[in-house]
Order: sequence, then structure tokens, then C-alpha cells
Amino acid sequence: MSRLKILLILFFVCFTAQTSVLQANIKNINIALGIPIHKKEIDNYLIDRPQYVLSYNNKLCAANWVSWHLSEDWFGKSGRYSGAFISDTCLPENFYRVKHSDYTNSGYDRGHLVRSEERTKTKDDNISTFLLTNVIPQTADLNRGVWLKFENFCKELCIKHNKQLIITAGGLYTNNSTNKTIKDKIFIPDSCWKIVLILDKLVAPHNLVEYVTSETEVIAVMMPNVLNIRNEDWEKYLTTVRKIEISTGFDFFTDVPKEIQDIIENNQFENTYKNKTIRKVIKKKK
Repeated sequence: MSRLKILLILFFVCFTAQTSVLQANIKNINIALGIPIHKKEIDNYLIDRPQYVLSYNNKLCAANWVSWHLSEDWFGKSGRYSGAFISDTCLPENFYRVKHSDYTNSGYDRGHLVRSEERTKTKDDNISTFLLTNVIPQTADLNRGVWLKFENFCKELCIKHNKQLIITAGGLYTNNSTNKTIKDKIFIPDSCWKIVLILDKLVAPHNLVEYVTSETEVIAVMMPNVLNIRNEDWEKYLTTVRKIEISTGFDFFTDVPKEIQDIIENNQFENTYKNKTIRKVIKKKK
């Protein structure tokens, strides 16, 4: 794809992005359960795209969180963008705009939050995942190992088990010393977390929050951003949403009634999908 075409796509993305505080009447399925809210004042520059919504922290040079919807409808045949990762020109000019070269020889992968494969319906969708506001530093063993296994499980839920998901992910930054940065700019998370709320695909994609009940399944994981975990099972890092809230300072599922939040955020997921047989529709012989 030509550089001019990419620039035109980015212009359109930035033109349509909501880069101020999102109004309550803006409908975006990627934040169907509400915008995460931090208990303190932090850098919180919101970008609203058709493919995902994120909160960017200029002090960290990374997203506080990215939230997105996932179902089989987001998967297609557009293929993976083959160019370099892209500086996000939607950020204000006084923000540092992370470059592809910043990560070169850093020892860390450019770790997608919204996975490239999860946005393959169109070329524009896939390119959006290569914007560096959707990327955090991850070790190779995390990014290409146990984190990838969990991403594949989420894909399986959509493709094989007919589910739709609302996902929020980010990094946990508990050590703010300069030796935990890339080029004294991009902070390296100590751990990476992901929260996945599971709904049936048959549920209408609008007003998803109305279908969240005390029985709704939620997966929460917190994985250390270290080496030597590539071959571990993602279930080892299961936790609860409430524990991630305590660690990060964010309140999630803000549009879900409080009494339901208190139940689903304290439940720890049990993987009952491992041994489920995929249900197939068998046509009766005439």
C-alpha cells in the first residue's frame, strides 16, 4: 500500500476521531459497557475510532487502556498490514508521538493491544491496529507466548462458540524509575492486563449493557511482562476485575448497574470451554 494511501487513511481516522471528552450520547460499540474512570487525575486523552476507543497517557507515552468489541464479524480476508508501525497524528502536536524506530533494538516487542488479526474485515481496520497508540512494550515471551494464547482463546470464543466480547486491556505501571523506559520516553509496564466480558452473538449489538446480568461470564488476566513465560498456560494468570481495579485505579463497566458489577467483578473465570464440542447444524435428509 502506498504511503499516500496510508496518509489519506490516517487523515480520515483523525478527522472522525473524538479527541476530547466523549459525550454520553456518542454511540460506539467498543465502549458499550461504559468508559473506564480513574479514581485520580491522570493523563487521559481519549481517542474514539470505529475500530476501538483508547485513553492515552502522554507521561507514559502509552495507552492507559484500549477498549474494543470482538465477534466473528470483525474477522475477514484483508490480511496483515506489512509496513512499519505508524506514529499517531491524532495526538496533539505537543505530545510525543512514538515512532517505529523508538522500539528498534530496545529488547521489547511492539505489543498490539487490539490484535492485528482481530481487525481484518477491511484494510483500514487492520492498519488502525498498527498505530503506536495501540501498542505497549512487551517481552517477546509474553507477546508471542502466553498473551498470544489468550488472544487465540478469545478468537475461538467468537468463531467456534458464537460469542461476542467487550475487551479492555492495558499495562500496569508500578515502577516509574527511568530504567523502566525505552529511550527515557516510553514506559515499560510491569504487567499487562486484559478484561473480557462474554455475551452470546445472538444478542443485538446495540445496547449490549442491557444484556449484562449477574450470570454474565467475565475473564480477567494479569500477566507479568517478563521473560521465560512463553510456554505457560494463560489460565495461570486468571484474576478478578476487582483486583485489576485495585491495582490500576480504574473503575470498569461503568454503565453496568452497581449491584451487577459487584458480582461479576468479584467472580474468577473457570474455563469450561476447553472440552466443549462445537455445535453444528446438521441438515435432515429428505
